[in-house]
Amino acid sequence: MAPLAIGAALLSALIHASWNAALKGGTDRVTDSFLIAVGGLGAGVIIIALMGAPPEAAWPYLGLTVFIHLAYWFALFKGYDAGDMSHVYTLSRGTAPMLVGLGAALTAHEIPPPLKMAGIALVSAGVLTVGASPQAPVRATLWAIGIGLCIASYSLVDALGARATGNAVLFLGWSMALMSVPMAAFAFWRRGVGPLLRSASVAPWRGIGIGVISFAGYGLVLWAQTFAPIAQVTALRETSVVWGALIAFLFLGEKLGRRRWLGALIVAAGAGLIAFG
Repeated sequence: MAPLAIGAALLSALIHASWNAALKGGTDRVTDSFLIAVGGLGAGVIIIALMGAPPEAAWPYLGLTVFIHLAYWFALFKGYDAGDMSHVYTLSRGTAPMLVGLGAALTAHEIPPPLKMAGIALVSAGVLTVGASPQAPVRATLWAIGIGLCIASYSLVDALGARATGNAVLFLGWSMALMSVPMAAFAFWRRGVGPLLRSASVAPWRGIGIGVISFAGYGLVLWAQTFAPIAQVTALRETSVVWGALIAFLFLGEKLGRRRWLGALIVAAGAGLIAFG
């Protein structure tokens, strides 16, 4: 893989783990979702104003990714309500790389060489090792699996959409703007206009910042996938589980046993094969 693609995917992994930890640390998911939507909408509108409309070929991918991302955000909030970040986050990330690899082979005809394929498999196995918690609530596990299916779906759709657009930033800007409107509408419906605005005014920049940062981190992945294999970039991004485990241990007070540290090492080995194998 190109060094720029490797760097973009690994930086995106750190960003992704950080904003998930910030989201888990919050107490009001509805207000957080509204502020994230505000941040995404603002950034998306700026990109649209500067870069204009996408080509016609991008619109089917934009419509599909908005639907999938809305399902993802809903499942993400429900999962974090039901269980620990270290379980929900890592289990959901572990289900994605192999599914994306299969999808990329079928739709983009990208079949990784043996060492890269082994690296993708190791990343998935390591993430699942970290995230497997026999004592975790069943609901948390089911939500985590649902999140993983959403991740695999939007990873493939967005990569193909960015390629069809010819510009990852333009595709990201439109997808941010389009998905932020129904996210904000949902928050207003759940909380009411007055109560939501009062709650959001207490500490607005935290949620808005999470929205902007999360989309920026994802933009790095989309950009890398325009010139590097989709499945390999996706798998490298899942090294976020290593950062997620460390953040959960150091800042959220969650316990991480030897099995989870072993899983983190397996992820690192898989990432090494993808990047340098």
